[in-house]
Amino acid sequence: MAFIGIITESKNEIQMKRILDNKLNAVNKKHTVIVINEKSIDNIRNIRFETILVMTLEEITSKKNILNELFENTKYLVINYDMDSKELEIINNMNLNVITFGFNQKSSITASSVEDKLIICLQRKLIDIDKKEVEPQEIEVKIIGKKFINNTHNSMGIASILLIYGEREIFF
Repeated sequence: MAFIGIITESKNEIQMKRILDNKLNAVNKKHTVIVINEKSIDNIRNIRFETILVMTLEEITSKKNILNELFENTKYLVINYDMDSKELEIINNMNLNVITFGFNQKSSITASSVEDKLIICLQRKLIDIDKKEVEPQEIEVKIIGKKFINNTHNSMGIASILLIYGEREIFF
C-alpha cells in the first residue's frame, strides 16, 4: 500500500483528501491519503510517503526538520510553485523528483485556460508511477458539480496527482 501526503490549508484538507481517496482507489490502486499538518506531523514522521502534495507550508513551517526528512524519502514531491519564495526555500539543495504546478511559466504544469473551463498544460514530459512517459499536452479538467473549486491551485494540485497516478481523463 502506498501513502500519499497532503499539506494544505486546514479548510481544504477534508475535501482534498476525499477527492484523492475516491479517484485513486477507483482505478484499482490501493493508496492511503494522509493529511500532514501541525498536529499530525510528529506522529507520521516515520511514514515513507510515495508522493507528497504541497499546496502551502505556511501552517507547518515550524517543523522544517521533519518536513525535510519526509521530503527526502518521497518518490514524488508535487508542489505549488506560486507559493511565497520563503516557503519554497525548504526544497533548495535537495535531490528530489519535483513536479511543480501553478501560474508561473517555469512550472511543470500550468493552467492554459481558467475562464470557461480549466485546461492544464503539461509543459515537459514526466514519468508516471507505472514508469510510463506522459508527453507534454493540454488536458481538460472536468469539475463535476463545481463542489470544490474555491481556487484553481487546488484543482491543479489534485489534477497533478491524478496525472502521476495514471489518470489521463481528469474529472472530479
